[in-house]
Amino acid sequence: MEELKNTAPILHVSHLKKSFDDVAVLKDISFDLNAGEVLSIIGPSGSGKSTLLRCLTQLETFEAGEVCIDGKDMVIPGVKTKNGVKYAPAKTLREIRLSTGLVFQNFNLFPHLTVLQNLTLAPIRVLEKNREEARDLARELLKRMGLENKEKAYPCELSGGQQQRVSIARALAMNPKILFFDEPTSALDPELTGEVLKIIKGLTELQMTMVIVTHEMAFARDVADKVLFMDGGVIVEQGTPEYVFGKSENDRLNAFLSRFAND
Repeated sequence: MEELKNTAPILHVSHLKKSFDDVAVLKDISFDLNAGEVLSIIGPSGSGKSTLLRCLTQLETFEAGEVCIDGKDMVIPGVKTKNGVKYAPAKTLREIRLSTGLVFQNFNLFPHLTVLQNLTLAPIRVLEKNREEARDLARELLKRMGLENKEKAYPCELSGGQQQRVSIARALAMNPKILFFDEPTSALDPELTGEVLKIIKGLTELQMTMVIVTHEMAFARDVADKVLFMDGGVIVEQGTPEYVFGKSENDRLNAFLSRFAND
C-alpha cells in the first residue's frame, strides 16, 4: 500500500467500525485528509462507502474508532460506553456538523420551496444570517452554477442535473470546511452527468476540501489528490490517482477497475 504524506489533517479517521445488527459494514477504517485536498472513494456496491460518509456527517452513529474534523473530536478519545464510543457534547457535535456539508444522490431539495428559498432557509435559520445577506450569497452561488435564472423555479421544474447543482449550491451556502458527495451523479442520465461533474471539478479551483464517493472512474482519477478503494468494509488500497489507477499491484483493485472498463 502506498504511503501518503500528511501534515495537518482537517479530517482524521482512525479505526472506525460500524455494524448494523450483527453485520459489520465498516471493519477498520483509517485515513487522513488535508485542507484543500480532494479524496475520491471508489469500490463495489455494498463496500461501505456511503455508510462511511453517513458516519462522518453524523447521519449514522458508529461504535468504535475516532473521528476528528477541523480540530474537533466527534467522540471522546479513550472513553468507552456500553454502546462503544462516547460522543462529544452536543455543542461540539453541532460545531462539527456546521463545518461539513453533504450532497445526496437524490438531491433532497424541499419540493414546496423555490430554488432561492432552498438556498436561504438554513443560512437564515441556522447561521442566523439576515435575509438580504442570505439572498445575495444564494444568487452568487446560483450564478456560479449557471442557474441565475432559476431562483423562482421549484425543484419539479428543473432537470435532474439542475436539481443536483442546486443541491451543491445549498451545501456551499453553509460555508462548510469539508464537502461530502455521495454518488452525486448516480440519479442522472449520461447527458446530465457531465454538467454536474464539471461543477464539482470547478470547486477544486477554490481549494474546497472534498470527499467524493463516485462510480465515475475517470472523474475520480482526474479530480482527486487521493483515492481510497474500499471492499468488504475495509480500505483495500489507497494512494495518489497515479498509483491507484496505474501502478498498484493489488489484485482486487485491478479486477474491479478491469470490470469497470469493460462496462
